[in-house]
Amino acid sequence: MEHSIRGLLYFFLGLPLLASSQIHLSGKMVAADTEKPLAYVNIGIRNKNVGTVSNSKGSYELKLKHDYAEDTLTFSLVGYHDFAVSIGELRDGGMEVVRLKPKTVDLQVVEVFGKKLVERKFGVKRRNFLIHFTDGMFTQEDIFEIGQLIKLGEHPARIKDVNLYINAPREDSATFRINFYRYDGKRPAARIIEKSMIQRHAVQQGWLRLKLEEPVRLKGDCIVTVEFIPEEKKDVPNIAYEVKLGGTSKSFYRRNSQGTWNTPPHHYCLYVTALVDTEQPETDDDVESMPAFSLYSNTVKDSFSIFVQLPEEYGKKKHQRHPVIYHLDGNAYFDQIRDAVQHSKQNKDAVEPIVVGIGYANAYLMDSLRVRDYTFPPAPAEDSLLISGGGDKFYSFIKSILVPHVDRVYRTDSANRTIMGHSFGGYFVLYALLHDYLDEGNTTIFNNYVAASPSIAYGSNYLFNRLVTLDKNTFKNEKPLKLFLTMGERELAADGNHSFKLFSESLGRVNGIELKSKIYKDTEHMGTAIPSFEDGMDFFDFSMSGEK
Repeated sequence: MEHSIRGLLYFFLGLPLLASSQIHLSGKMVAADTEKPLAYVNIGIRNKNVGTVSNSKGSYELKLKHDYAEDTLTFSLVGYHDFAVSIGELRDGGMEVVRLKPKTVDLQVVEVFGKKLVERKFGVKRRNFLIHFTDGMFTQEDIFEIGQLIKLGEHPARIKDVNLYINAPREDSATFRINFYRYDGKRPAARIIEKSMIQRHAVQQGWLRLKLEEPVRLKGDCIVTVEFIPEEKKDVPNIAYEVKLGGTSKSFYRRNSQGTWNTPPHHYCLYVTALVDTEQPETDDDVESMPAFSLYSNTVKDSFSIFVQLPEEYGKKKHQRHPVIYHLDGNAYFDQIRDAVQHSKQNKDAVEPIVVGIGYANAYLMDSLRVRDYTFPPAPAEDSLLISGGGDKFYSFIKSILVPHVDRVYRTDSANRTIMGHSFGGYFVLYALLHDYLDEGNTTIFNNYVAASPSIAYGSNYLFNRLVTLDKNTFKNEKPLKLFLTMGERELAADGNHSFKLFSESLGRVNGIELKSKIYKDTEHMGTAIPSFEDGMDFFDFSMSGEK
């Protein structure tokens, strides 16, 4: 059973960014010392997801909007010094010869000690053999690059190859570049290896092995990436590679040369094979959490898998009550949100929250049923959603079954509950907010809400229409409901009716709702979930005493 990431979870609803090209740049990349052409040079505006790559003969062409005329264009290639120049200094329509100076790099040699070396795999090496999700979100007008955090441990390792699972074959071969980056704790940082590792392979279904000509010797945490070089021939099918949901691994992507690194909601099936000392302890760097229990809902007529993470000090502080963070799409996000809680920037008086993920029996069911549970009212026939509109029943399950059960089993702070969701999950969070505001009065279920890239226009703008009916003076809670509302800049560019802006402005005028909104720069729909959840936790106050 196979699903495209374009449809998977309805996370990836972003539309192509429409742009008019008015500045035309072209030229040739050469080495400053030899004047030989340089192939596959990354050319772009840093962190703006605008760029291209030189072809196999060193030639490049780039069209830009005049909005970028004051920006700086950077030329970058492994083993050479970066070259940056103001776009205004380049000739519009002319040919430029850009010379890159080679680097003199003194590599630190990491030796592998031990009487005997053993071969081990590091990264995401397991796949679901029954359910397959593929990523097809990238177009090949420029490079795109996907990476995986690799935890090699304290002992030196000799990396022999990089492996990526390809989900479907194609007739044309493909060119790949392997890169190694440092990890700054959040995303890829500087390159570790200043050596060009470019390979061309046939695209066949299965594990693609990118064998290194010379072993790379590293230790500790690093990020290994596979960069997909665009084909010079037109209309070549995209490469479909496999991804998995859930787990503690960290993946990253960027869709353009010099582009912004983003964190996807899934993980790439990418690992390295390395020789390590026999003393190196074996660890699994992609542990996937299992549900703590399941609950049946009479209103939904279905069961839900519930994931739970208790605070580290939960067993020691027997009288401490804890805030609770509930989040949707538990199969996909639980491990990542759990990790984010542990690295939250809450102040020293904060009480660590309990994390509760609301999921399904497996990721396939989540893909199929989330629209049923996260939407209201039912979608019109033209939207082609088979089942939808059960948000009222799902809300009733959370209010009447899940929250009372969690409060009964765990030491919770009933005055501090948060709910988080992305895409249709974000829509449900807003539905719950308005439901709490209008219908619950002084007995709101939640106090804090994170709506990441919510599908605001769903149901013929149902949420917006309900919002405009709010009476500014009806809310009587002592504390306002706090909402963190986000969207990606790239998806906003495709939002022709400006629904996010209008919705935010209307919410900002409602008495009793404290709104903080954020637009993530150069980010599309699928890239907003994880940073929204992380930033949302820093917006809310978990510093109440928690003592009973």
